[in-house]
Amino acid sequence: MQKNGLVNRGDRKMSNLKISFIGAGSFGFTYKLVADILSFDNLKAAEFCFMDIDRERLDNLKILLDSYFRLIGCENKAVYTTNRTEALSDAGFVFNLVKIGMMEASRQDMNVPKKFGLYQTIGDTCCVGGIFRGLRTMVFNKEMLLEMEKVSNKNAVVLNYTNPQAMTVMAAQAVSKIPFIGLCHSVQGTTRAMACTVEIPYEELNFECAGINHMAFITKFEKDSEDLYPLFKSITENSSMPSGGKYSVSPELGMVRIEMMRELGYMVTESSTHFPEYVPYFLKNKHTAEKYHIEIDRYEKNIEEKEERYFKLIKEAREDGLTVANKSDEYGANIINAMTTGVPIKIYANVMNDGLIDTLPEDSCVEVVSMVDKNGVQPCRYGSLPTQLSALCRSNINVHQLAVEAFLRGDRKYIKYAFMADPLTASTLTLSEMDKVIDELLMLQQQYFSGLFD
Repeated sequence: MQKNGLVNRGDRKMSNLKISFIGAGSFGFTYKLVADILSFDNLKAAEFCFMDIDRERLDNLKILLDSYFRLIGCENKAVYTTNRTEALSDAGFVFNLVKIGMMEASRQDMNVPKKFGLYQTIGDTCCVGGIFRGLRTMVFNKEMLLEMEKVSNKNAVVLNYTNPQAMTVMAAQAVSKIPFIGLCHSVQGTTRAMACTVEIPYEELNFECAGINHMAFITKFEKDSEDLYPLFKSITENSSMPSGGKYSVSPELGMVRIEMMRELGYMVTESSTHFPEYVPYFLKNKHTAEKYHIEIDRYEKNIEEKEERYFKLIKEAREDGLTVANKSDEYGANIINAMTTGVPIKIYANVMNDGLIDTLPEDSCVEVVSMVDKNGVQPCRYGSLPTQLSALCRSNINVHQLAVEAFLRGDRKYIKYAFMADPLTASTLTLSEMDKVIDELLMLQQQYFSGLFD
């Protein structure tokens, strides 16, 4: 595990820089991350390697990226492979974009507990879906990291976009010394929506944020030392809430988040669709879900929309109709540029809590502001979160710790402990129902656990 907040060290020469993507067939990430990387002139000479177990996805990606390389005048000869060892060999940066079990496992994660009245929306970070997706991913990540220790660049870094961030970061750093940096766009997305609400240019905004992934809180929201929270709360006061009223703010913020801000004093970083899975208040039953306009099983639509956008890009690529992509809000390319050039940047990263947030356990994963340069990703100490925010974070950290322990011990009973600690699961399922869910999911997904829980 990292010490003193430093999660990587060492220099990288820009010549012979290899950037690999594992799970490269991702509809949502690979294309925009590559476009971001190629927006830096000094990174255009990097060697790209794209690995996925699905050859059709790789072929489609090749059509898309070959067209984009031509568009921007980059003579890059990328490698597309189903061989993970080939992708990891000599890699300096590894993007982890895997979804172990794909949609089949996700549907199982959602549908099995639904039989007992547990409703989920996204199912990738907490509750039953997050725990089982996390366990599947931990098994894969351990294999990948141990292989990286043998074949990758000695200073290799994993830039992880696979959820659940906290569980996977904790498990990864328990089994390997390779820096494993969890990245998300919820902080950027939330603060941009807040800036839009108060009609302040984003570049003029000064904010602070800390907590855990998808449950971090915007604790400072200012312009020129003026606190913008009173204005923001005034604007959102008449937004649509369960009691009625006109919906007057960005859908990016939504009813659940605004109500939580009214209760806690601060805006949380996860959406009003996803955040209800982290707490026991909004998804108790279908009635409460409808009351807060929460769409059950939203993950299905999310995938459909991503797939539709992706295949529209494939069509444009076939017809040479692509245009230069706008730079995204993702941190990945900025991290690579900062670590190879030494030009510093500020990001938010999910890293082990080594004295970064005083009011959260040290053996947990936290999301904090971090500086990046040739010395790597260096998390900054935040201090103490307000007690009410720390309490909510700890309720989910308990689940992270127990799920990771289930993986490290290979002990089924710790999966149940994680269910018992999870706020929404514990508020909905009985103890015997938890056993039935665990048994059925372990049976359906045994191929991903290699006898771990036998």
